[in-house]
Amino acid sequence: MPFIQQSAVNQLPHAEPARTRMSTESLPICRNCGAAVSHSYCSVCGQRFERHLYTVWDVLAEMAEAVTHLDSRLWRTLRALLFLPGVLTTQFLAGRRTAYLSPLRLYLGISVVFFIIASLPAPRATASMPSVETAAAAAARCEDSASRVPGPDWIRQRFLIACQSSLADQGRQLHHDFIQNLGRAMFLFLPLVAAFMKLLYWRPMQTYTTHLLLLIHDHACAFLLMSIVLIALRWPRLGGWVTWSARLLACYLMFYLYRSMRQVYGQSRTRTLLKFTALSLAYVLFAAFSVFLAGLYSAVTV
Repeated sequence: MPFIQQSAVNQLPHAEPARTRMSTESLPICRNCGAAVSHSYCSVCGQRFERHLYTVWDVLAEMAEAVTHLDSRLWRTLRALLFLPGVLTTQFLAGRRTAYLSPLRLYLGISVVFFIIASLPAPRATASMPSVETAAAAAARCEDSASRVPGPDWIRQRFLIACQSSLADQGRQLHHDFIQNLGRAMFLFLPLVAAFMKLLYWRPMQTYTTHLLLLIHDHACAFLLMSIVLIALRWPRLGGWVTWSARLLACYLMFYLYRSMRQVYGQSRTRTLLKFTALSLAYVLFAAFSVFLAGLYSAVTV
């Protein structure tokens, strides 16, 4: 009978073995949330547990660890982005996300670098002031062009002002505003293309997130390649090598986009090629529409 009573007590929900209580009480406490910490990081809030106060050496060591960890993820992500089409998207969808940078952070970082480089004024060999006749002819062309712009009078008036302002500063401000507005238009452009891809891949059904993630990674690769070309164009000594390299990169980018679609969706070469062709045509239309909106907005707000 005492044995039965003791067994019943052990089965009560509130009864906890003494060894477990002692081990929990002996664990260190997280300074952030007060929970018991059994490993290097708190299982409740995720803060790293430090048994001693920070010294200068600890701060330097943590900084070095953070930099090397970031570099390893960065170079691993860039390698997959440039040479493994579609792998970053498939890895992210499969849940293996720690080894790579997040898609949105990767896209934003590369796109910001690209648009900064694209907004820089092109180097000029010589700078000469236009003559009075040339300036008058250019002003006349502005008025003629503004009169041909479709729409209400206020749009034509704003277009005339933008044209005259571009003559004054040789188009620097308009070019800067156009590149900036084009970057903003990409946030409308990508969802539109992803919606079109939703129509292409209706059987078997694919999620909208899958299409959007693939476009984010593909555009990050395209922006990175175009950034390299824009930087190379500022080296006059490279000469014709830049032109040939740009053509090769354009061909590689076309193959990259096709290969990424086949990698993510796993369809045959023929079906992927047909869908890639249809997507390219829609892409050109959406891109022209985005460029038109960016240009119109830049001219109106100059």
